[in-house]
Amino acid sequence: MNQIHCHFCGGSISDPAKVSYRVATAAVIQIVPHDAPCPCTPAIVYGPPAGYMSWPGLPTLPKDTAQ
Repeated sequence: MNQIHCHFCGGSISDPAKVSYRVATAAVIQIVPHDAPCPCTPAIVYGPPAGYMSWPGLPTLPKDTAQ
């Protein structure tokens, strides 16, 4: 079974039903995953929930037009 880790604290998420899925921004700091349980309420994961290929209306990053 794959483990899900909180993108805020790096802790292991035991109940995926209590996850807040969010759109990542440039201000997101990379956190090192670890095996301790996540104490966050709700746990934060950047990106769409498992099983979703895309979200209609989800904002996309602007394409770089300079080449």
